[in-house]
Amino acid sequence: MWYRSISVKLIVAVGLVTSVTVGTYAALSLKAQRDQLQQQMVWSAQLLSEVIRRSLHDHMLLYQTEQLHRAIDAIGIQEGIERVRIFNGLGEIIYSSDKPEMGTLVDKSAEQCTTCHAREQPFTRLNSSERMRVFSAPDGHRVLGVINPIGNQPECAAAPCHIHPVDQQVLGVLDIDVSLGEADQLLGRLRDRLVLFAVLAMALIAVLISWFVNRLVNHPVHRLLEGTRRVADGRLDTPIAVASKDELGQLAASFNVMTGRLQTFKRELRDSEEKYRSLFENDPNPIFVFDQAQFTIQDVNIRATETYGYSHEEFLAMSFLELGDDEEAEKIRTLAVKCCLFLPRIRHRKKDGSRIYVNIHSCPRSHLGEQVIIANIADITERIQVEAQLIQAGKLATLGEMCTGVAHELNQPLNAIRIGCDYFLKVIERALPFDPEKLQRASRQIIGQVDRAAHIIDHLREFGHKQEGAPLELVDLNQPIRDVFTILGEQLRIREIAVSLELDETLPPVRGLAHRLEQVFLNLVTNARDAIEERHALDPDSNRSAAIRIRSRRDGDQALVTVADTGMGVPDKVKDRIFEPFFTTKEVGKGTGLGLSISYGIVKDYGGRIEVTDTPGGGATFLVRLPLAAESLHNHQERPGHEPSLPLPNPGDRRRTEHP
Repeated sequence: MWYRSISVKLIVAVGLVTSVTVGTYAALSLKAQRDQLQQQMVWSAQLLSEVIRRSLHDHMLLYQTEQLHRAIDAIGIQEGIERVRIFNGLGEIIYSSDKPEMGTLVDKSAEQCTTCHAREQPFTRLNSSERMRVFSAPDGHRVLGVINPIGNQPECAAAPCHIHPVDQQVLGVLDIDVSLGEADQLLGRLRDRLVLFAVLAMALIAVLISWFVNRLVNHPVHRLLEGTRRVADGRLDTPIAVASKDELGQLAASFNVMTGRLQTFKRELRDSEEKYRSLFENDPNPIFVFDQAQFTIQDVNIRATETYGYSHEEFLAMSFLELGDDEEAEKIRTLAVKCCLFLPRIRHRKKDGSRIYVNIHSCPRSHLGEQVIIANIADITERIQVEAQLIQAGKLATLGEMCTGVAHELNQPLNAIRIGCDYFLKVIERALPFDPEKLQRASRQIIGQVDRAAHIIDHLREFGHKQEGAPLELVDLNQPIRDVFTILGEQLRIREIAVSLELDETLPPVRGLAHRLEQVFLNLVTNARDAIEERHALDPDSNRSAAIRIRSRRDGDQALVTVADTGMGVPDKVKDRIFEPFFTTKEVGKGTGLGLSISYGIVKDYGGRIEVTDTPGGGATFLVRLPLAAESLHNHQERPGHEPSLPLPNPGDRRRTEHP
């Protein structure tokens, strides 16, 4: 609206100030001139009164009434003089230019008398302001009345004709009324001229202000507004013409600098967006952008549509949580909004219903003014299949190496069964009387040995079974460690390798698969066994013990398992490569180079890590760290790590420490 413009507001404000200023000046000027004119009129009236009094002095002194009347009549008919009167001391009008009022008495409370007679004792002397009065005539015009006391002069009081006592100071009053009509007309004309001058001055000032505001403010402001509208429309290539060096000119120059910078920023932003979009679309992995509140998908790249089979529009109508299972969705909903997150081996569904395995790397970010989560998805389905094949190959290789030990493990129950059967056959063939108690005890021993053999066989079958894609479960980490010695226990006993298990029974569970964790510890124990045998082969006369010590304990929010041996140790030059696939320090034909690599992959898949250090006194120590299951932490209080109860045998001590 026009009345909201800065020029209108400026003109109105300046006009109001100018109007008030000119009006105030005119009012003050008019008042000053009126006061000056009235003061001049008072002075003239007082002067006239004094002149008349002095002119009539001789007539009054000689009591020449005829001449006195003629003089008063002559003065009274002068232009501007309303009336001339003389009062005696009693208030009687003895002489007047208005004949009808002669001889009348005037009340002392009248306007012309109250000045002197305001007190019981009348004033004998009055100042100029007290001798003057202004009143309105019957026809409405103003009249200036001036009284002039007539004193008892010495020449009058001493004359033989004088009838007044000597002590009477005032004999009467000369009262002259002068018309102020002409003065008021003059003031009216002066007022009209001042008002006209004020109006013309304000009109001229308003025109000048409008011209200057329009030229110096309105036009530059309109140019600035047009410039801002162009910027709002995205047109940054039309600078504002700078025509002055005042504040508005400086503002226009600053605006041009700003639009120039905006052009640069816009170009850089466009280049950045194109670069981002290029990286986003050409990333080899699917990328999802979804909001933090409802996890509604806001954007995906081309690779996501190719991998999952959904179109871009279908993705925008979905939640990211719909791609996974409920358990994994709850984990993402709880953790993804708090910090950057890595979730390994998450199962996702494609549009056709098939399953894929992915690793999710996600971070909360501020994107285009909204709080979102950007997730990079790595499809690891093929890698899991390859890893499963490698793991299975490693298992089979391990089982092949353990055939001798397994044979010994099975020979013991088979021998016991054979002995029991021979006993039954001998009793039957010789028709010997049998003791029911002995028969019952032998039968129980046979059954126990059969169960033992069946347990070994079942464990071997489960260990060698493929478990690709099985859901993770809560695992007591101590149990896979114990299960290792179901397979390797007899081998280690035959080879006189002492085993020390120091397991913390209060250790909270971890999330994983028991048989995969068993394979990790089986590979570590097998490597420890081979390292000990290699050391004895190189130095058969050494007095160092052959021992393996395994400890488990809690370390903060992680489970820590250490597998220490007294073998050859790991040279520093190969520590960085020891977990690489197919890397081995063993002789050709004695190792595949997959054991530690598979163990490293399993531990990493479960969010943990595996490291190798030196064992004090010689040998190697492998440290396996796995995160404790989040759902079990609140049920377990933090406790100090389990202190070892079975130390490593001293050097030269070849006895075997039994494992549980």
